[in-house]
Amino acid sequence: MVPPRVIIGMMMHETNTFSTVKTTLKDFDPHYDQELVRALKGTRSGIGGFIEVLARHGAEIIPTIGASATPSGPLTNKDYHRIVNTIIKVITETSDVDGVLLALHGAMIAEDVPDAEGTLLKKIRETLGPKVPIIITLDLHALISKLMVDNCDAIFGYDTNPHIDMYERGVEAAETIIKTIKGEITPVVAFRKLPMLPPTINQRTTEGPMVKLLEKARRYEESDKVLNVCIFPAFPYADVERVGSAVVAVTDANLELAQHICDELGDAMFDCREEFLKPLTSIGEAVNRAIMAPEGPIILADVADNPGGGAPGDGTEILRELIKRKAKNVGVACIKDPEAVVKAIEVGVLGQFDMRIGAKTDSNHGEPIRVKGTIRTITDGRFVHKSMAVGVTADVGRTAVIDIDGIEVILTERSHAPNDPEIFRRNGIEPTDKKILLLKSRGHFRAAYEPFSKEVIEVDGPGLTSPNLQRFTYSKIPRPIWPFDKI
Repeated sequence: MVPPRVIIGMMMHETNTFSTVKTTLKDFDPHYDQELVRALKGTRSGIGGFIEVLARHGAEIIPTIGASATPSGPLTNKDYHRIVNTIIKVITETSDVDGVLLALHGAMIAEDVPDAEGTLLKKIRETLGPKVPIIITLDLHALISKLMVDNCDAIFGYDTNPHIDMYERGVEAAETIIKTIKGEITPVVAFRKLPMLPPTINQRTTEGPMVKLLEKARRYEESDKVLNVCIFPAFPYADVERVGSAVVAVTDANLELAQHICDELGDAMFDCREEFLKPLTSIGEAVNRAIMAPEGPIILADVADNPGGGAPGDGTEILRELIKRKAKNVGVACIKDPEAVVKAIEVGVLGQFDMRIGAKTDSNHGEPIRVKGTIRTITDGRFVHKSMAVGVTADVGRTAVIDIDGIEVILTERSHAPNDPEIFRRNGIEPTDKKILLLKSRGHFRAAYEPFSKEVIEVDGPGLTSPNLQRFTYSKIPRPIWPFDKI
């Protein structure tokens, strides 16, 4: 029997349209062709799951591009089409393609392409025709569109938030495409879009409304006819028409059943929409609670300046309060400030550092703050993930740690959500020993930090990922939509 030939690729970017930072191909640091396999084989990533399953079944793996970037503003049109054309070129040059597996985000936007994933899938479908199965994995925050659903055969969304199941969803998607190629199943996909756009703050899957919704989804999957049910509470920081929560169901040749599941579960999700809202703690109160706590680490989560949602990660207002209150034994990850990193390298380890840092990307994250301190470490900013995407290398650019009288701040050249404590350890800081940890993250940090932290305080600071969506001006989203309108 001739081994099946399966195209694989990755295009992942969560686009915050309110960001002033344009995204380019350089930000993706892409892997091409066999380099993609070499870089991600054996990792707990979605692509790692694809590779493992396809290899086990003796399939021929045909890699295209692996492109993933930290959330930021829209991708330039030129570079978006470079990614798309790379994938299409491999497909057109490959004879007898049996299937396509793609790891996508689902909330990617280019300058003039509001539905980046749907547009890519449509081009692939037009190239291959209707008979070659196209199966994708998506982030839980994906913005599901009809264009996406109409141009693929199955969707596997992450079931966890923090996203610790990327590998498992990749395995499921790959097993499904093998069964489809063999003619054992015929996957069909349906969806239900909901007029709701909840903030990400309470979209976790270990507490809040997502717990009961996922329990319902798992019960549907007990049927042999149901291949997958996934819930997408959505990414709210995108001013495009396709925003909104959604439910997706994949069944074996039973579209009516898939749609019934989507409608029933969609109604349940809309009915509990108010449960997605959550109060935050003011900066002053949060810092006071952390300082007064009997023991740590106490996590101060700067949820409004989360690079994992497209904020720059250079906000200063919580750090300003910590310095003002003379907090001690504090670790801060991270402040993006390439200019400050260059200065720190000039000063050198144990040198005295004196300059304004942070809040240099835009006016949404406070004002630069003058700091004086001692440079403790300088590194190349590369480390290997040990929590989410285990085994995948991170690169935050060159880094420097400045000690501001007991407050150790990691300065980076690139925006980075410090969801893995290895960012601290790479820079000579043991996070478990700190009384206070200030993290530029919304929630993905919880998977690795909660086991050793004493308390997590979500802080109401300024920024482009604020859970208070009323702070943003939307002009393109469909109306009416909750929470902006009463429905």
